[in-house]
Amino acid sequence: MRLDVQEVGDELVVKAELPGVSKEGFGITVEGDVLRIEAEKRGEEEAKEPTYYLYERHFGKFSRTLSLPFPVDAGKVSATLENGVLQIRLPKAEEAKSKRIEVK
Repeated sequence: MRLDVQEVGDELVVKAELPGVSKEGFGITVEGDVLRIEAEKRGEEEAKEPTYYLYERHFGKFSRTLSLPFPVDAGKVSATLENGVLQIRLPKAEEAKSKRIEVK
């Protein structure tokens, strides 16, 4: 699973390439400063004793764990899947947002 991780404004955006995985095949959890993405790509029904000449596609369960660079608000995390790309938006927790300090 290949990932892009970027900070956009007050949130972290994670994009993962997962072609062939349906929306029902995902599990996404945030615990503390750790994001875990689990997915399952199911194989196709094949005829008995198929004759393969080339077999490069992979099926099964896989996962990826990522340490987050700042605390996030787990209650506001959202995820979408479009054209085989999973996008997860993780808003910064209030304590992680920068605050302007007035000098007195």
